[in-house]
Amino acid sequence: MQTQSDARQRVLDTAEALFLARGYSAVTLRDIADALAIKQASLYYHFPEGKEQLFVAVALRTFARHRNGVEAAIAASSSDLRSRLAAVAAWFASQPPVNLMGMLHADMPALSVEERTRLGAEAYRAMFTPLREIFAAAQQAGEIRVVHPDLLSGFFLTLMDSLKHAEGRPGAPTRQAMIAEIVALLLDGVAIRQ
Repeated sequence: MQTQSDARQRVLDTAEALFLARGYSAVTLRDIADALAIKQASLYYHFPEGKEQLFVAVALRTFARHRNGVEAAIAASSSDLRSRLAAVAAWFASQPPVNLMGMLHADMPALSVEERTRLGAEAYRAMFTPLREIFAAAQQAGEIRVVHPDLLSGFFLTLMDSLKHAEGRPGAPTRQAMIAEIVALLLDGVAIRQ
């Protein structure tokens, strides 16, 4: 027998897949109910305020999962920046793409100001803060030159979001090779050193 918690998780899982694939505006509660093979009214049992409440719950759960995963990857790696970035990149590569920038620019404007502000702060805390901290520590240790850690974090996250789009194309390198190249690109650049 399915518990209330199991049913809620199933709704969240299905809604997350649809929101990631199509975006907030393109997904209706009917789409989610149809994918679950339930009546649309049943969704209001778990999310009485409707689609926005469901989207916010999905986003918060996604951000928490990413923060926990990124922090665990950092903790399990060596203390140098290259090892930490490789561990974080490998973790991101194991997850469905978040498309954080798309979410911030396409989905968030459709939300109430209160929820947009809440999710923006949580996205920053979950996705940027752990990366910001390792970049700042690397700067203090003299591993890298001084560049605003938010810029480095955003660049890294954008590359991680693009990783899934490059996989599977003819002639594309393996996931491990792409991760190594992304980390090398970020830390070493593309210029040939003489």
